[in-house]
Amino acid sequence: MKLRKHMTVVAIAITIIAPTGTAFATTSESQAGTQATGTSTTVPAPRSRAEEAAFRASMKAWQKATRAWMNGRAAAMKAQREAMSTAAASLKTAMEAATTKEARRAAMESFKSARESAKAAYDIAIAALGDRPSRPTR
Repeated sequence: MKLRKHMTVVAIAITIIAPTGTAFATTSESQAGTQATGTSTTVPAPRSRAEEAAFRASMKAWQKATRAWMNGRAAAMKAQREAMSTAAASLKTAMEAATTKEARRAAMESFKSARESAKAAYDIAIAALGDRPSRPTR
């Protein structure tokens, strides 16, 4: 019973003193709370108008080049999809009309060659586009 009374008194004392924070904080802890942490007070060097204008011009050129690259890539992908759908449609028609194994084999070989030529055309178009333009830096 005595232990419970002592614990209650200690808990009440802590709740009364704790909101001020001075009873439990040491000097190093109280000073650390007022200091700025991780902030930089240095100001970056101002950029000249010529540098900014040159950067803006290079950004616009990059945006234009990237847009052209993406449009070219999309066109190559669309052409490949169209070639593949045409090849698939012709395969389906040939398979429906085929009555022998040789005719089916010939239809499948025709489809495979159409697929390979579509992939080759896509690879040539992507190679002609080159690498994606790199973004300019300041």
